[in-house]
Amino acid sequence: MGTSDENKTLKLFSLSALEKLADIVADYHTGSGITELFRKAGFPEIRHDGSTKRWFVYQALQQVHQQHYGPYNVLKVIEALCNPEEFIGKPQVQQQVLEKVNEILRFYDLFVGEDGKVRRTSETETALTTRLLEGRRFDERGFHPEIRKHARQLFLEGYYFHAVLECCKALEKFVREKSGINKHGAELMSAALNLNNGPLKLNSQRTESERNEQEGVMHLCIGLMRAIRNPASHEPALDWTITREDALDLLSLISYLFRQIEQAVYFRIRN
Repeated sequence: MGTSDENKTLKLFSLSALEKLADIVADYHTGSGITELFRKAGFPEIRHDGSTKRWFVYQALQQVHQQHYGPYNVLKVIEALCNPEEFIGKPQVQQQVLEKVNEILRFYDLFVGEDGKVRRTSETETALTTRLLEGRRFDERGFHPEIRKHARQLFLEGYYFHAVLECCKALEKFVREKSGINKHGAELMSAALNLNNGPLKLNSQRTESERNEQEGVMHLCIGLMRAIRNPASHEPALDWTITREDALDLLSLISYLFRQIEQAVYFRIRN
C-alpha cells in the first residue's frame, strides 16, 4: 500500500490491535528475527534488546504508529511479516499468519492477500474472504462425502438450517434404501436398527458392548430424526435457529452416522 493521500486517511490502530499484532509477530519470530523484520519494514533502528518479545514488539509498534504516516508504518510491518518469501516450504504457517492478521485488519476495512500486500476491502473481497474462512471451517471437520455433497454449498451461503436438514434427508434416504424398509423418520430408524429384527447390523451383537453400540447408534438416529427431520417438515426454517457452530456439530453427528450405516451389514432372519 503506497503513501498516497488516500492512505493518509487510514484509521489509527487501537492499542488492542497493536497488542494482537505483537502477539502474532512474537509467536512466529525469534529475537533476531524481530530485528530483521523491522529492518525489512524500513525501521533498522529498531533492534530487539533481549526483553520479552511481545512487550518489545508492542512498544515498537506503538513507536512507529506515533510517527508521521503512523498507520501506514504499521502496514509496512504487516507486509514484511506476511511476505510470501518468508514462508517458502511452509504454506500452512503462511495461512495461519494471514488468517490471524486479517482478523485484525477486517475492523479497518483492510486485508492482506497471499502476495503479502495490504489492500482496502471491497464488499466483494469481504464476501470472498468470509466464504474462504467458512469453507476452511467446514473442510477441517473431515466430513463424510455425502455431507460435503449435500451441505457444503448451503453452509458457505449461511443457510445452516437447510444444510443440516438436507443431510438429515440424505441419511434417511440412505437408511431406507439399504434396509429396504419403506418408512420415514424415527419410525424408519427404529425398524432398521433395532436389536431384535432390524436388518442393519453394525456388528455381530454377541457381546453386551456390541449390543450397546447397536442400540446407541439406533437411538442417535431416532433422536436426530425427532429433533430435526420430523419437526422440520412442519415448521418454517425461520423458527429453527441454528448457529454456525450448531450446524457444524450436527453435521459431524450425521457424518458419524453415515459412516456407521455405511459399514452396517444387511441381515434379516427369515420366519
